[in-house]
Amino acid sequence: MDFVKQGQANKATALVREAAAGNATSAIRDIADAMLGEEQQLLALRTANADRSQRLASTLTIAGSGLVIALAGISIFLVRRESQARDNAQAQLRENNLNLEATVDERTADLREANDEIQRFAYIVSHDLRSPLVNIMGFTSELEELRGDIFRRIAALAQAVTEPAPALAPDTEPELEGQDKQLSADFSEALGFIKSSIAKMDRLITAILNLTREGRRQFEPVRVDTRELIEAIVQTLAHQAAEANAEIRISPLPPIVSDRLALEQIFSNLIDNAIKYLKRGVPGEIAIRGRTKLGFAVFEISDNGRGIDHKDHQRIFDLFRRAGTQDKPGQGIGLAHVRALVRKLGGTMSVSSELNSGSTFTITLPINWTASNRKQDS
Repeated sequence: MDFVKQGQANKATALVREAAAGNATSAIRDIADAMLGEEQQLLALRTANADRSQRLASTLTIAGSGLVIALAGISIFLVRRESQARDNAQAQLRENNLNLEATVDERTADLREANDEIQRFAYIVSHDLRSPLVNIMGFTSELEELRGDIFRRIAALAQAVTEPAPALAPDTEPELEGQDKQLSADFSEALGFIKSSIAKMDRLITAILNLTREGRRQFEPVRVDTRELIEAIVQTLAHQAAEANAEIRISPLPPIVSDRLALEQIFSNLIDNAIKYLKRGVPGEIAIRGRTKLGFAVFEISDNGRGIDHKDHQRIFDLFRRAGTQDKPGQGIGLAHVRALVRKLGGTMSVSSELNSGSTFTITLPINWTASNRKQDS
């Protein structure tokens, strides 16, 4: 082939003739047969390897299928067992819920009955206490009316006793008159103490009766514009605020659905207390704010008054308990009544205060207090 490419055809022909003369064809055939045999051996080996691989793959496939089937069976078993356990748990939960509801209803009924019984008892006791109190007041008034006649008789008796005694000093009669005047003054003072105590007890009994009546009243939810409500309350307290040199600021307030009369009592009491317990000689600042949070309306009544000691934060909510200097009229009922009303409306009440740093009362009430709320709270 090289001679042909070089253009030396005669040399190429001579070379072919020389190869033919040396039996090269037979050599080529032998070499080709050897190569064919080797290829057949390689083919047989590769075929055997392929068969082994196929058998191994089949074995693995069968084993894998069996394992998948086993896993599927186990999974089905576990799922069924979990499903059954879940069904049993749900059934148990439903039963527990039914029992819990029944228990809650029973306890609620017991509490309602006990509350009604307490209210009836308080009403009866207060009513029965008022009867002897009226009698005491009546007899005290009679004693006051008879005071002049009593001391005139005492003076006449003293004069009758002293007239037969000639040896008495000239100043004896004026001394007796002075004793009569002192006795009259002591008598008047004692009557004053009795009357003031009777008046205080009468106010306490009246407050208890009002609490019992309020507890029996059925609350009715209506939509209330709280800003309008509080502005009306502030208007009625304008005279007290002016006397205390107090400024009342009302921020925008959220409207709610609740019992209007209860809200009036709650905010009236808190604003009146804020005015009543301001610092003397310091301009009063009272702020009323409101906001909504997670379905509730949060109202804050803040002042810069005398404040409340931390140890008295719970005491002020107890019935007939008061804290701080007792220089203002009151029976210790207002805040206890306010907290009871807030709870009956489904809300909460708290105070944040320090001495001489003012107070903030926080009221949290449902935005929509419905009949279902009322049933739960009663």
